[in-house]
Amino acid sequence: MQSTDSPLVMIVHGGAGNVWPQYHTAAVDGCENAVSAGWQILQRGGTALDAVEAAVRVLEDDEAFNAGIGSVLNAQGEVEMDAGIMDGATLHIGAVAAIRGVAHPISLARRVMEASVHHILAAEGAERFAAAQGFTIIPNRQLITDRRRRQYEKRVAGQEGDTVGALALDIAGNVAAANSTGGVFYKLAGRVGDSPLAGAGFYADNRWGAVATTGQGEHIMRVGLAWRAMQALEEGATAQEAADRALAVLQERVPDARAGLIVLDRAGGIGIAHCTRDLPTAYWLSGAGRPVSALRA
Repeated sequence: MQSTDSPLVMIVHGGAGNVWPQYHTAAVDGCENAVSAGWQILQRGGTALDAVEAAVRVLEDDEAFNAGIGSVLNAQGEVEMDAGIMDGATLHIGAVAAIRGVAHPISLARRVMEASVHHILAAEGAERFAAAQGFTIIPNRQLITDRRRRQYEKRVAGQEGDTVGALALDIAGNVAAANSTGGVFYKLAGRVGDSPLAGAGFYADNRWGAVATTGQGEHIMRVGLAWRAMQALEEGATAQEAADRALAVLQERVPDARAGLIVLDRAGGIGIAHCTRDLPTAYWLSGAGRPVSALRA
């Protein structure tokens, strides 16, 4: 089901960084799978919120990405994850930080938004909330893949993609944003990046659009990258102009920054920008027969 009054838009990214050559195809294919999952929901008349959650869950299940199963390991050889989600219609936010033992952090973030009075829950408190809400808590070792274990043993970080994210515009004209991450390789236990922080890692407001960022969280937080893009949208910029402007501010203020972002404006326009070599993306727009995907914008 589609509306000529409100275009449907779905866009995802697989993380800004330098994707190892052997994972180029997997990264692009994974983004296509994720955007297709969200698009199916939008076509059925589903909400933008449902679409971004579904898309990110696909990315969390895909070992090619640094989110959910296959997340990078911290300095203690363990997985700790962050995620955030925002409803552009209500400005409601849900986020989790430094959590373990949950296969789909994005769904737990949404539950925080809908079943608590809080916006962010962290670490053991978030895990207790997950158990109380009926989430299956799994041994953390089940989130660790052979690839990440070898990476940890060799202490080879590379510059792989960081946060994964998704944006959507639904038939009712509502937007939503979501992201999920395992954070940075070999981080200190308890480190929290930009991903669960509204205004830094993500933002959504029906009046202007939605943003999801990715990359080195410490760099992104310094300039409030998502909010920079939202300000540009509010000032009348297109999605691509907003993405470019926000990234330009980041590069000016943090010259060694490694980051990227995707932007969606309320008219259905999209923007993609990054200062890393790679940013796997896929998007699907009304009237298109299939998604468009790429490793680099």
